[in-house]
Amino acid sequence: MALFVGAVSAQTAGSYLIDGDRLVDRGEYEAAIIEYDKAIALEPRMAMAYCGKGVALFNLSRYDEALEAFDQAIAINPIYGKAWYGKAYTLYELGRYEEALSGYDTALATYPEYAYLVYYGKAQTYAGMEDYAQAIPLYETAISLQPKYAGPWADLGDAQAASGDFAGAISSYDKAIALEPAFGRAILARAAAEEHLAGTPATTGTAPPVTTTAPPTEAASVPVTAVPATTRAPLAPWVPAVALLGALLLLRRL
Repeated sequence: MALFVGAVSAQTAGSYLIDGDRLVDRGEYEAAIIEYDKAIALEPRMAMAYCGKGVALFNLSRYDEALEAFDQAIAINPIYGKAWYGKAYTLYELGRYEEALSGYDTALATYPEYAYLVYYGKAQTYAGMEDYAQAIPLYETAISLQPKYAGPWADLGDAQAASGDFAGAISSYDKAIALEPAFGRAILARAAAEEHLAGTPATTGTAPPVTTTAPPTEAASVPVTAVPATTRAPLAPWVPAVALLGALLLLRRL
C-alpha cells in the first residue's frame, strides 16, 4: 500500500511541475511558484521543481530567493547544468560577478550543450566588470556558435565601442541590423559610434556604455515586467529597460 501511495504522489508532483512550467510560459510567475511548491511538498527532492521555481522568482526580480531555489536544486543534483546556469545568471544580476563566472564554468562542465549561453553569459559578466578585453572574445565565441541572433552582435558592438574600437563596433552593429532591420538600439548605437569615429560625438564625448541584455533564445521576445538590478552595467541612455526572461524560460525544457 505504501508503494502505491508513493507512485501516486510522484505522478501528482509531476503534474504540478507541468502546471508550473505552463504558467511560467504565460508569464504568471506568482501562480507558477504556487504550483512548484505543491510539487515540492509531494516530492521534496524534485530538483526540476526547485529549478522552475528559481526561474519564476528570477523573473519577479526576487534574485535572492531565486538563488536559494537554484542552490536547492543543485544540492539535490550537483551536476544539474540547468540549475548551475540559472544560479550563474542570478549571481550576475546580483552583481556577484566572480561567483557568476565560476557558476557558468560549472554549467558548461556539467552540460556542454549550454556552450553558447555560457560564453554569452560570461561575456556579459566581464562587460559588467568593464573588462572588455575578456568580454569581446567571449561574445565572438558565442556568436560563432549561434550567429543568427541580433542581440549578441549589438552587445559585441557595445563592448567594442566602450573599448574605443568604433570601426569594429560599426561592423558589429551592421550585422545586428542585417539580422533585424528594425533593431532600434543597434541603429542608434551605430549612429553614435559613427559620430565618435568622426570625432564629433553628439552627446557626452564618451563611448556608448555597454548594454547587458539577457542571452537570447527563441523565447527571448516574451515580455517580462522585471526591473533590471541596479548592480548591472548601465544601459545606454537611449535604450529602454529590456526583458530579462532570456534563456531561463527554457531551463526546464533542455
